[in-house]
Amino acid sequence: MSLRKCLVFVKVILLLLSFKLPAQTRVENLQQFLTGNPVSTYRIQFEKEVNEFYRLNGYQLCWVNSEFNRRSLQQFILHAEELGLIPADYQPQQLSSSESDLVAKPTKKDSLITELRFADAAIHFIHDVLMGNSPEPVSYNGLQYSPDCFNIGGLLHSYTIGEKFAYVLSDLEQKETAYLSVKKQLNAFLQQTRVPEFKDVLVKSVKLNNSNQPLIQRLGQLGFIDDTTLLSEQRIKNSVMAAQSLFGLQNDAVLKLTALKAFNVPLAIRIKELSATLNCLRWLSCMKQQGHTILVNIPSANLLLFERNKPVLESRVIVGKRNTPTPTLCSKITEVILYPYWNVPAKIATRELLPEIKKNPGFLEENNYQVLNKTGKRLNPLTIDWVSLSISNFPYIIRQSTGCDNSLGIVKLNFYNPYDVYLHDTPGKNLFSLNRRYFSHGCMRLEKAIEVARFLLKEKSIVIDALVEKGCLKYQSPIAVPAFEPIPVFVLYHTAWLNANGRLVLYEDVYNKFHW
Repeated sequence: MSLRKCLVFVKVILLLLSFKLPAQTRVENLQQFLTGNPVSTYRIQFEKEVNEFYRLNGYQLCWVNSEFNRRSLQQFILHAEELGLIPADYQPQQLSSSESDLVAKPTKKDSLITELRFADAAIHFIHDVLMGNSPEPVSYNGLQYSPDCFNIGGLLHSYTIGEKFAYVLSDLEQKETAYLSVKKQLNAFLQQTRVPEFKDVLVKSVKLNNSNQPLIQRLGQLGFIDDTTLLSEQRIKNSVMAAQSLFGLQNDAVLKLTALKAFNVPLAIRIKELSATLNCLRWLSCMKQQGHTILVNIPSANLLLFERNKPVLESRVIVGKRNTPTPTLCSKITEVILYPYWNVPAKIATRELLPEIKKNPGFLEENNYQVLNKTGKRLNPLTIDWVSLSISNFPYIIRQSTGCDNSLGIVKLNFYNPYDVYLHDTPGKNLFSLNRRYFSHGCMRLEKAIEVARFLLKEKSIVIDALVEKGCLKYQSPIAVPAFEPIPVFVLYHTAWLNANGRLVLYEDVYNKFHW
């Protein structure tokens, strides 16, 4: 054994024999043991929090000396799936092995390994319960947001004094209606899948009577029927309507293709969706505690505006089609543009507008479009040889002028992102009445754009009111008004989502992200 390794081993022995060493030395010994000891294969995951925990408790061994704490943690891990967590993340086998070593051959080294393994697993568990077990997978993270509003080491210390660790979950887990709705549905599905020899029932027939046994059995698996024998047709219809409401469909007791598809999503996928949502709600917890936050969820096509964790405004949204999906992202809304121009994206200009212009030279004027060169100078469209242009040869910018017929309506909410998407008003209000609102090229059209803009501008919202009172103003120059504060906006993708009242809906996986 090298001299360096001997010194490390001696330091570990000293640490176990006496906790009267200077605090900084003790922390260094813990770190050296975990990262440099050639015998141990264990590597601490939450080093900062573990060091903080032992600093606060005076470097006492609180897991080795407390079977109660160890059993409580092991029970939490055993039931982690019911919290939308993954038991294996907390290394239950290693904990069990360490505990066995502690009983069979209780050396000082085994005691230290066991102590640190339990401390690290406990901190990992508390972290995930409070802030989620993974970052939200956004394509653009303009906020560089990572939840950090809890002192996990300090919390663990407070719950290991007097053997209170068994209460850590009931005390710290979220109590909001939305969170509890998701957790309740998750556990209902988990209970079904744990039935011996469980197998998802496939529904093919649209009949609403006892002859359609797969439907009745599936209603039982989904939790809408307790006793599946000899049901009245009305009972079957009522259960189908309840299921349709859960799936965000028209509850008309008619089994259309969309309803059959929703019925036949495997419960394992539903469990995956609900677990992802639970962890997203945890991941957002620190951000929502800070102030105002806007959440847009793509599958539900809705927007929720929060004021310190309380939803104060909800709006329907039109999001991207399957072939032009809305990207996930987080950024900050910095300004409201009143009467915005719409600079038509090049793909739309060349693939959709150019063929119309070639067929009808008056198309541009009829739809309030202007033509600019690459430097932004406005051109006379009658001087352009449109026939000679193509997707690969189009040296112009098409801009739709302001007005109520502008595709962006009269309000645009600006936030930086690399995809050139934003939240905006729209003159086409009729599509908001539909349940499935996937029609845009990627931008997000707001049903309540004016209300959201008023909230963002606060006392400056009088500018909006003045323009709205004047009606549709053609060729009104855009007016940029800074938001009263930059407000975080998250555009997320969750098929299990909630409305402002905390009602859970399981939406269609329109972009096929939860593959099955």
